[in-house]
Amino acid sequence: MIGPGPLALPLADVAATIRTGRALAALVRGGDVIALVGELGAGKTTLTAALVAALGGGPAASPTFSLVHRYEPAGGLVVWHVDLYRIEHAAELPELGLDDAIGDPRGIVMIEWADKFDVLPRDHLTIALEHAPTVEGGRVLQITGSGPRSRSLAAELVAVLASSS
Repeated sequence: MIGPGPLALPLADVAATIRTGRALAALVRGGDVIALVGELGAGKTTLTAALVAALGGGPAASPTFSLVHRYEPAGGLVVWHVDLYRIEHAAELPELGLDDAIGDPRGIVMIEWADKFDVLPRDHLTIALEHAPTVEGGRVLQITGSGPRSRSLAAELVAVLASSS
């Protein structure tokens, strides 16, 4: 289970996950990479769909079977929604075009099951969603930045979420 800490927040319900995605949408910029980790049904796709919708990209669906969805919301951004759940071997990764997505200065890359393979750039934001029966709402969100940009993004996101609670 994700332990308590300055960047760990309880999620009261699905609406809280959606609010998190919307808040993140207001803070991201081209070049950001977000690793989404957590159990099945923890809210990774819900959070991404909220981000895509908030950016004006329309409805977003899980890329579990197609593996990659690309959305072009307003403002010249591109959101790459990648799901590594069904990938069995690292040799399959080049077919996804992750290098192009991660290298796109207009791109925001959301990678579900990102902890499955070593695909992340040095500076990336990790959002871990986990079922936590002892926490009000039954889920918890942990936000971690791994580099200067992502640490700043993590702190901004936590501040926004804390002020809206």
